[in-house]
Amino acid sequence: MAVTDPAQSKKPRYEQIADELRARIDSGMYSESRKLPSERELSEEFDTARNTVRDAIQVLRADDLVESRGGSGVYLRSFRRIKRDAVERLSRKHWGVGRAIWDKDLGGRDRSEEVVIETVTPPDEIAGTLGIRGQQALMRRRVFQSEGRKIQQATSWYPAELVAGTAITEQDTGPGGSYARLDEIGRGPAHYREEIKIRLPLSAEARTLGITMSTPVVFIMRTAFDVDDQPVEVNEMMLDSDSYTLIYTFPS
Repeated sequence: MAVTDPAQSKKPRYEQIADELRARIDSGMYSESRKLPSERELSEEFDTARNTVRDAIQVLRADDLVESRGGSGVYLRSFRRIKRDAVERLSRKHWGVGRAIWDKDLGGRDRSEEVVIETVTPPDEIAGTLGIRGQQALMRRRVFQSEGRKIQQATSWYPAELVAGTAITEQDTGPGGSYARLDEIGRGPAHYREEIKIRLPLSAEARTLGITMSTPVVFIMRTAFDVDDQPVEVNEMMLDSDSYTLIYTFPS
């Protein structure tokens, strides 16, 4: 089927197709199955190349109308983006009174996590940042889910000697999480640095988050420093870009 609306004649072909698909979504055409036709079916229907259809679907993805599921197809989007306020979520007023950082992110939405804890020789970059070359680190690797969707993998590294005997070495770190436990031993975070990179995932990374290879991932490396400017944690995070809106608020 060709798009023939004269008002759209000057638009690129992929935008015309995106407009038609958006109108179908708004009309409820795909509400029952919640799945769009395949790229092959759409390319035949619109008599155009699959790359053009793919670009049209990318427009819909950018508008948060659809999402791709690896090996399954393109579906109407139902997951509401998590608003991650990098500054506000790390405030002592949250973890200092026993709230989890995630409480700020999710605002009451459900959360679960898979946790792996090991004492290991850290990678050189981590050891150098923490100032523990030649020493062991405690590694806490977690995969977080919300509403049945994998949203983030986070790997935290601590000097093993620093956190020995604290609940940071246990599955449940207790109220306020690891930062509250560091505070109890006089090494609570006073400030942070985050470095951000965005790229397409490797195959193993896509499998971890259950996303397609065409879905960008956000990598954040956060270093937490105590009041003496000594690093107490490095956290490497990998976020599904389709699950988040990143917010940064700064005091004037």
